[in-house]
Amino acid sequence: MSRRKGDGFICLVMEKTYLMTCEQCGGELASFRQGSAQGVKCTRCGWSVVTTNIQGIKVDETKYEVRCHGDYQDKAHIRAVSEVTGSNFLTSRNMLQKGLVLVFVGEAEEVLRVRTILVSAGVVCEITPDFNWV
Repeated sequence: MSRRKGDGFICLVMEKTYLMTCEQCGGELASFRQGSAQGVKCTRCGWSVVTTNIQGIKVDETKYEVRCHGDYQDKAHIRAVSEVTGSNFLTSRNMLQKGLVLVFVGEAEEVLRVRTILVSAGVVCEITPDFNWV
């Protein structure tokens, strides 16, 4: 067993198992992840070390294009396209009659939301460039 001190906490190294203890009181440190933050917090005195943990999808600034095709006679397909495009029922039905049609352009988080709406209704989607957040 060896002791190493660094960055505000002491690690006890025992056969590849890391036991972190609080430098203030020696209590056990528990790791946590909450929203865009992550860190360790002492279960005894509350001392903590925190850093940011921003998901990659939140910082992806690529402009994606979502195209879809579906059955223009299926009300669920028409409603999904209508929700995504903000168009009325008739306009959305006409869009679906044209085949593969551009319904949305935006960044990754919004594209994921749009894709979920369309796929949940059974509409087939194509996203360009390659969308790695599914």
